[in-house]
Amino acid sequence: MYLILRPKSKLSDSVACFEEVGLPAIGCGLIDTIALPNASALLPNLSALNPDLVVVTSTVAADLYVEAITQNQSEAGHDATQPSESQNKISNLTFIAVGASTAKRLLTQHSRVLQAKPSDSEGILACIAQLKLNKANVAILKGRGGRQLINETLTANGFTVAELDLYERVLLKQPYYTKHFEAEAIHCIIATSTEIIDAAYNWFEPRWLNTRQWIVVSKRLKQHLSALGASNIVTSNGATDSHLIAAAK
Repeated sequence: MYLILRPKSKLSDSVACFEEVGLPAIGCGLIDTIALPNASALLPNLSALNPDLVVVTSTVAADLYVEAITQNQSEAGHDATQPSESQNKISNLTFIAVGASTAKRLLTQHSRVLQAKPSDSEGILACIAQLKLNKANVAILKGRGGRQLINETLTANGFTVAELDLYERVLLKQPYYTKHFEAEAIHCIIATSTEIIDAAYNWFEPRWLNTRQWIVVSKRLKQHLSALGASNIVTSNGATDSHLIAAAK
């Protein structure tokens, strides 16, 4: 049995994908994401920054961005062929997405979407380097907290960087399970972020966690997990359900 550790809102889809290919799984939500108040003013805030490039670091940020466009159209009485002034200013920008799922969401609104490879901060920086931009204005749509590698590296190289925190991650008071949980039935645990790994070690017995096989989505997460005592760790080629399933087989 696979134990999938993801934000609560993503669990059902992930479990369904695993079970469709014959891999028994149970989802466990230890954290969830909550939109911050400024997410509702995303479009005018983004437009005011006058960016040359927009980086979107997660599917949650992408969903909030698309939701802001939809809400803006609804409130203004616009349809997709009549974008608002804010939308006009950002419609032709290049977007860099972390992960295939994030890119897919952005492609519903924009044609110039690049997928960072690998799907992490290092991949974003590599993607920006390939564009050969010179001291551009970069806006980053992200969650509160997290790594500062993108901001620090770009700033050091003469870029002007603005971060828009659209959501925050919150710990649940109790784990949310998609079905009945029995620790002895779990042979492999799947995690997609350091926050989720840390939450697992705060809730479950570390000795038990360290006896399970793990699948994580990057070398950085593998190093983080190794420092906590786990040793049987597989790294997937990405964070989508397809990537995780491929690593599990």
